[in-house]
Amino acid sequence: MYRANGLLHRDSVQGATGKSDAPIFLTIYLVLTCALPSNLVIASLGSIGRPNTLFAILGLAWWVLHQLLRTTPSVRRFHPLRAALSAFLIVAASSYAYAMVRGLPETEASPADAGLIRLAGWAGILLIATDGLTTREGVRTLLRRIALAGGLTAALGLLQFATGSSLIEWIRIPGLSLSSEIANIDSRGGFVRAAGMSLHPLEYGVVLSTSLPIAITLALNDTSKRRLLWWIPVGLIAVAAMLSVSRAALICMALAFLILLPVWPKQLRRRAVVVSALLVGVIYVVTPGMIGTLFGLFTIGTDDPSISSRTNGYATAFGMASQQLFLGRGFGTFLPAYVIVDNQYLGLLVELGIAGLLAFLMLVLAGIICGWKARRAAKDNELRQMSQSVLASVAAAALAFGFFDAFAFPMAASLLFLMLGISGALWRIAHREAAEAHLKEKAVTSGEQ
Repeated sequence: MYRANGLLHRDSVQGATGKSDAPIFLTIYLVLTCALPSNLVIASLGSIGRPNTLFAILGLAWWVLHQLLRTTPSVRRFHPLRAALSAFLIVAASSYAYAMVRGLPETEASPADAGLIRLAGWAGILLIATDGLTTREGVRTLLRRIALAGGLTAALGLLQFATGSSLIEWIRIPGLSLSSEIANIDSRGGFVRAAGMSLHPLEYGVVLSTSLPIAITLALNDTSKRRLLWWIPVGLIAVAAMLSVSRAALICMALAFLILLPVWPKQLRRRAVVVSALLVGVIYVVTPGMIGTLFGLFTIGTDDPSISSRTNGYATAFGMASQQLFLGRGFGTFLPAYVIVDNQYLGLLVELGIAGLLAFLMLVLAGIICGWKARRAAKDNELRQMSQSVLASVAAAALAFGFFDAFAFPMAASLLFLMLGISGALWRIAHREAAEAHLKEKAVTSGEQ
């Protein structure tokens, strides 16, 4: 009984170690998400057969089991992120039920089932992170692993850029099959667009933009003898971003960088600007033509096929959304065969209607608010900067959802829900530590009197 009750949150039942198993579980999930090619699946399970999806569903079952068997409350106050997640899930379930009552074409019924299952798995990861990461040490450990994952992803992408090959076609795992041939890299402006282990360069950009603010903050705040090593992921991610030939990656990481600046000392902000300028200079010298290509991405306008392909489908998407305006057609039913808009927010409007789009925006906003309030409540610089970095990561990942249909890509959605959960955990940790500090101050004051 103790083991089942204490799996997720041992300190709630005064376990011997006071530690949570959540960091280990979430680390395994991170490895399954970022270290395996995204096209490897259990063939008989279709789109839900990816290892990280199945592991996420296991995580939801684990969280539910913990809620049924725990003997003490796991939440002692209102949590904005859990409330927002509940609203989003209720809308998604209502949309699914309405779609089934209304009747779905055979081609949409199975994707609707799979979509709801994937959404349940992402919710499980968010809840495990929010409720299971109970100490700043646990959060710090997981953030280090996210920074490491980003650095390794960037390193693979740089090798792909240099060789012009995906380099991962040889990876085969017993029990897993290829859902499609891996052709995840392409070219733009004469330069290779890397994708790491992901299905598309845009999804690769999500990993970079999500991990960069985490990597920078860890490198700045590490005081151990190995502190210089934490600058390696920062350098790899920054260079890979510049060489990604991706508007989305550059815009999202610029947003993350701007969010980090306010919590840095003035001198550090100046150094960051100088280092950024030097990086651009190095890229200019080492990779002739790259800076001009990147500049052209933002000046070409609608002549760019990647932009026109998005905007050309907007009219069709809005027309489909108007048919089921409030609850939509059902999550996962806006198939690429209909039209490709490369905008997840517009896709949510079609699939979940106005209610679903607003609920998802509320979920993202709740994650950002949790990070912001955690920073405000923090009593020391480490927790303050850690909270700001998670806020920046959530904002960057959420912005990336406006550039492609992110829920169709396992890595992008997985990282967003993971970072939302970490933001929720920091909100609780910061408020708990602030309350404990207040009680200590009150006790000291009372003792002096």
